[in-house]
Amino acid sequence: MQGDYALGDMQMGETPELFNEIASHYDRWSNLLSGEGIRAWHHFAVDQMRLGPGLNILDVGCGTGTATRLMAKAAGPTSRVVGLDPAEAMLGVARKIVPDPESAPVEWVLGAAEHLPFADQTFDRVTAQFSLRNMSDWLEGLKEMVRVLKVGGRLTILEMVQPVTSLGALARKGLDAITANLSNDALVPYQWLGVSLQHAPTADELSSEAAHLGIATIARHYWLGDLVAVVSGVRASDKVSSHQATQKGPVVWAIDGSVTALKGAAWINRFVASGTRVHLITIIPPKVRAEEVAETDRLFWSRQHRRAQALLDEHRFRCESSVLEGEPGPTMVRFLEDVHASMVVMGKKTRTPSADLWMGSVARYVFMHAPVPTLFVPTAVSME
Repeated sequence: MQGDYALGDMQMGETPELFNEIASHYDRWSNLLSGEGIRAWHHFAVDQMRLGPGLNILDVGCGTGTATRLMAKAAGPTSRVVGLDPAEAMLGVARKIVPDPESAPVEWVLGAAEHLPFADQTFDRVTAQFSLRNMSDWLEGLKEMVRVLKVGGRLTILEMVQPVTSLGALARKGLDAITANLSNDALVPYQWLGVSLQHAPTADELSSEAAHLGIATIARHYWLGDLVAVVSGVRASDKVSSHQATQKGPVVWAIDGSVTALKGAAWINRFVASGTRVHLITIIPPKVRAEEVAETDRLFWSRQHRRAQALLDEHRFRCESSVLEGEPGPTMVRFLEDVHASMVVMGKKTRTPSADLWMGSVARYVFMHAPVPTLFVPTAVSME
């Protein structure tokens, strides 16, 4: 893929022309109108992409390349990044910014999401960040993104979506009020923000269409109620996709020997559907020790698992058990992906709702990286 790709015979609609008009001040006003939130959202979405060395990465609707450069930095110089956008002026701004020598090289491509100029299964990571709702046909754009994504590759969408919660609806009203009253000539085009939401899907619709196209282990995260969402998942092989269509993944229950973790049984008994598989897991941090010590640990945790399993309704759930070694947070996330989990249940040892999440804990890591919903069972809660 050398040089820029032209749109050919494709007719550019009004949206690229609008972004050509605001390209020179797009980043400044996007930051101001979002209260600097857009930066944090981009960082979070890039983190969800699970970037590393040697990857081919595509940013669809890259604009001025703000998020694209974050990806290039996170992936490192052995990866390769392509930023694609239908607005030439936005790409012009992106090209003027001096690249970081420690980042992956970035190729800026003129093109449209609905007609990606790449072969099937070209990229290890594909993302669209605040560009899906600006496509002339977002579903066609989504199909194209999945087409060029390799099996096993990760798709990550960051977008303003149609809110369905009261808090999200309130946030949208606030956005509409702000954009409707922009009178400065340079800012009038930003009224498109409110208009474009009329073309956006809900997070449920986006997730459902992605799953239909073969994206598995879909995770969602929200801000401003549910006005801003990250939807991410992995392109499954036909075999895995078919399996997931007929069998729901297990609920993974983390057992760490604490009373708090065992309280998860009450939540599972009450809220998890009968017939669901429950997979109990303990992760032993790595350390230098004799083999017999490791075996003793495994026997101990096997007994703990049997104790926990006895708290579940034996007539409703099928239980499995694993004792693994590794760094707890990353090992847990990989396990959730490997078994195509539907949810993870973990104990919390603090009474405050978010204390663990900001202390570099395993709970925080799993919350930030898990591909599925995470249920934290607090110490003080009783389900009796």
